[in-house]
Amino acid sequence: MSIVLGDCLDRLKEIKENSIDMVYLDPPFFTQRNHVSKTRDNSKEYMFEDCWDSIGDYIEFMKKRLIECHRVLKPTGSIFLHCDKSASHYLRVILDEVFGMNNFLSEIIWSYKRWSNSKK
Repeated sequence: MSIVLGDCLDRLKEIKENSIDMVYLDPPFFTQRNHVSKTRDNSKEYMFEDCWDSIGDYIEFMKKRLIECHRVLKPTGSIFLHCDKSASHYLRVILDEVFGMNNFLSEIIWSYKRWSNSKK
């Protein structure tokens, strides 16, 4: 098993067709914000921009990557796409276009134990 880091569009093009069992994507979410996070001891700061000119630009960005994911996945492979409510509905349509509507199996929904939904 190996984990490949970097822009997946570039890295996927290096991978042989129908050779991967599983793909996990954690792409930008289309939040239209800049994100900053620090380590617990504040020794390092990490940041990334999640700002786009339009939803069309974001969709095109994601579609290119999902097409490459489809190319490298084995017919028996699975893809897991981590997203949030910002653009999940657009991503679902792209996934259906690229992988076929009949290939959708299920979704995983995180349930956070925070003050806003702790009683649910």
